[in-house]
Amino acid sequence: LSGVAQVVIASPTLATISCFDPDTAPGVRDSVRDMPGMNFNPQIDEGTVNVVIPRVSAETRLAIVKQLKNVAESTRQRVRRIRRAAQDVVKKGKDGNLGPGISEDDAFRAGKDIDAVTDECIQALNQVVELKEKDVMKV
Repeated sequence: LSGVAQVVIASPTLATISCFDPDTAPGVRDSVRDMPGMNFNPQIDEGTVNVVIPRVSAETRLAIVKQLKNVAESTRQRVRRIRRAAQDVVKKGKDGNLGPGISEDDAFRAGKDIDAVTDECIQALNQVVELKEKDVMKV
């Protein structure tokens, strides 16, 4: 879209798309109208496309929160995979597979540090998700 037009948010309920070539306005209108899940009804006015942005319904807010929770869970899984990979490196170092081995005490200490950082990251993620959920559900 940025290659054929300039998008300006005129107000919280209106977006104006100014096409560089007025002949492309019908194609831009059709593209905006056919965006899945957005329910936009754009209108053409002298080479510009006006898109009225509808108020967000309670169902849409709940769908956004559900999507937010799905993204948060996938992020938690990524953090856990990183933790597991770090623990594997520590275990290989303890076994001596990465050159001179590290002591069991150092391996235990490194494992505890990895767990602490993992817990801290997940806790920070949970706080961000909670704040964002409250922000989305706020009317």
